[in-house]
Amino acid sequence: MEIINLKIEQYEGPLDLLLALISKHKIDIFDIPISEICDQYIAYLDAMRRMDMEVTSEFVVMAADLMLIKSKMLLPRTEESEDPRTQLVDALLEHQRAKAAAEFLKMQSAGHYDTFTKPASEPEKSDYSRGHAVDLLTEAFARIADRIALRKTDGEPELFKRIEERYYSVEEKSSAIMSYLDQRRNCKFDDLFMRVHSRSEAVAVFMALLELVRDGLIDVERNGDDIELSLAENDGELNDGELL
Repeated sequence: MEIINLKIEQYEGPLDLLLALISKHKIDIFDIPISEICDQYIAYLDAMRRMDMEVTSEFVVMAADLMLIKSKMLLPRTEESEDPRTQLVDALLEHQRAKAAAEFLKMQSAGHYDTFTKPASEPEKSDYSRGHAVDLLTEAFARIADRIALRKTDGEPELFKRIEERYYSVEEKSSAIMSYLDQRRNCKFDDLFMRVHSRSEAVAVFMALLELVRDGLIDVERNGDDIELSLAENDGELNDGELL
């Protein structure tokens, strides 16, 4: 029987060695002649020992597994019994796929290791187009918040102390504000809060208003003690809806 002269440093483990033996002898991986492969594998381990090379436990375990499979192949089998080589074949195929993936990644790394990408640019600041709009809206909202905080209804506790179950989204309030202005073209800041019933709803309205001003859909101006809102010229078509 031919003894294969292989170098242990070429192989990462017993599966790597078995794949090398299968490839050298052009063996069908789905129909492995276990007796032949087992003898070749053990001959390789003996060669390692003769060269005073350390045989790790994983190589010894694989040798025992091959001997067990070899013994099972000698036993009579029925049509329903599983091929003793099935688990070994599955492990070899999985190892083969892993090696192919590793080789592909190695090639990709070699081809792109000196490639550099452009650093991400600083994001553009989403400042409001009118520098005074934020200050005007913040000042007006502070006044509105104080007013709503003092409002009471039908002997109930202060409105802000009540537990609110309703959730108000900024998107919902944005749509309502635009519909309201579409009907009137302009309004006072206070008008948007006439039917607001809670702190959470007031905050949602205010945040929606800030986003609309940022997007250039609404203009903000001071008229005496009032803050007036109006649709920008490029507001586009709006859907009809009820206020807030």
